[in-house]
Amino acid sequence: MKSKSLLLAIAATAFAAPNCPPLGPVFPKPTNLASSPEIRAAIETLTTIFKDRDNDNSPSVLANSTSWSIEIFSTNPNNPTVFEWHHTAPELAAATGNNSFGVKKIDGNSVYRLGSLTKVFAVYTWLAQDGMDKWNEPITKYIPELRDAAERAKSANDPVKNVPWDQVTIASLAGQMSGAIRDYGLMGEMTQQYSQEVAVALGFPPLNNSDPTLPPCGAWPLCNRTEFFNGLLQAHPSYAPFTSPAYTNTGYQILAYALESIKGKSFETLMTESILRPLGLNNTYYVYAPAEVGPIPGNRTDSGWDWQLGDENPAGNMFSSVSDLSKLGRSILASSILSPSLTNAWLKPMAFTSELYAGLSTPWGVRRIPHPSYTPTTAKRVVDSFNKAGRIGYYSALLTLLPDYDIGFSIAIAGANIPGNTNFNLADILGKHLLPAFESAGRKQAAEKYTGLYVAEGGTNSSLRLTTQNDRPGLGIESWISNGTDMQAVSVALAAGYTPIQGSIRLYPTGLETVMKDGKSKKIAFKGVYEDIGLGARPYEDNMFSTDCGTWVSFTGVTYGTHALDQFVFEVDEEGRVKSLEILALRSVLKKR
Repeated sequence: MKSKSLLLAIAATAFAAPNCPPLGPVFPKPTNLASSPEIRAAIETLTTIFKDRDNDNSPSVLANSTSWSIEIFSTNPNNPTVFEWHHTAPELAAATGNNSFGVKKIDGNSVYRLGSLTKVFAVYTWLAQDGMDKWNEPITKYIPELRDAAERAKSANDPVKNVPWDQVTIASLAGQMSGAIRDYGLMGEMTQQYSQEVAVALGFPPLNNSDPTLPPCGAWPLCNRTEFFNGLLQAHPSYAPFTSPAYTNTGYQILAYALESIKGKSFETLMTESILRPLGLNNTYYVYAPAEVGPIPGNRTDSGWDWQLGDENPAGNMFSSVSDLSKLGRSILASSILSPSLTNAWLKPMAFTSELYAGLSTPWGVRRIPHPSYTPTTAKRVVDSFNKAGRIGYYSALLTLLPDYDIGFSIAIAGANIPGNTNFNLADILGKHLLPAFESAGRKQAAEKYTGLYVAEGGTNSSLRLTTQNDRPGLGIESWISNGTDMQAVSVALAAGYTPIQGSIRLYPTGLETVMKDGKSKKIAFKGVYEDIGLGARPYEDNMFSTDCGTWVSFTGVTYGTHALDQFVFEVDEEGRVKSLEILALRSVLKKR
């Protein structure tokens, strides 16, 4: 009989369902980063990797001709820069004559071109200037050329040919959901890149100079506003608005026109006033960075250093350093310019893509990363990474934000033949070591601060013990007695609506904190998640619609006198020590032993 019971216990453990934490951090964000053994070990590993990479001239790296700068940043005021690495390509350092413009040694202030990473500055400018109040308004309200086009499209009744501009919102332009054409007259326009003879040889028909679809402007001369809209309105839509993601640069040019109309100032002035100057981004340029501030592989023309995009500047023209990009990312994560609620709204997906783990926002690409610290049978822990990459000429860049840890990284690359995907290859290296290190550091610091026995005073038989486990997220309730009752069993049964096979209660930070009148001590709220992990895991590949991770629908599902059974509040003193735990529904305060 004992053998049978033991086998059943082993089977329940082997096929236990994973914990399903809420979206967001599962431990309080780690502090004291410089003294964390886990983070120090990750930095040592990265240092070894990048030392080797500096001497790697294989086709996938090309260290002799490619320079790069990398900076990992944090909102922690004591450790704003977690790690940095700068590689100066030997060919850059040794360049002479017409190929010798720019810096000869790379550091954190070296300026690179950003390409489409510029779009982060553009959206940040809009949000700082006007918030999201107009986000769902049609763009025709602010752009008369598109208002007139929308009226003509209604009369024509030809959705294949005409963009319904009155259905295109400001958010759809910022979030790549407008369905409009990617560029006009610039990147991808073959008549700007090849002669008619070459185009015909490639299989395209000749175009007469009088053809209205032939751009009269583009890379040179740059299009003015009238030429841009005359050409844009010749283009067929890719999709109807909000149908499918379809990348556009024209959308950001239109956004800039709209904000200029609302505010009565140039977009460059608005960005300078709301972002560049307040953040002290002295190594960031909207247009025309001096040649002496950055790496220029080859000459200024071939490298693209002197290229300008004209009215399409908000989509991809800017220059910056990794140090300034880190300041920008730090500002976003810390809500130093926007309100926390507006930042939270911004750092959320707007739409999915056709890839399972990918979404997009404004203008972020959102990567949903299954956390490497857990297995599919221990936790469905997802980290959302907000990324914006860019490439222009001989330059590539990437800014990544990881809000779960209040960290991010900035990457900038310069080289005449940058290997494909280099910015994301570097991100993969960083993420592989950062995510486990920061999760482990958060778990360890949470264990030191929160775990232990909490006991009621006054003679009532009430207590609760918190622990952490290396393979599970959050703080685990190991035992819980309320007035002599096994509250651990009761609460899971109440939440589930049945007697669980294997009950589990774990606590996760909500981000809700109240600073007390002394200015130092705090109340910190955690959310309890009640689960039956004995039901067995449900792998994605075998379960088309059902899930083993839907705990978000259960929050505050059990209340007693309005207070939720899953709301727990810690009292922390001015030294950061936990003094007590309040369980709101039970009207009880347990002192930490």
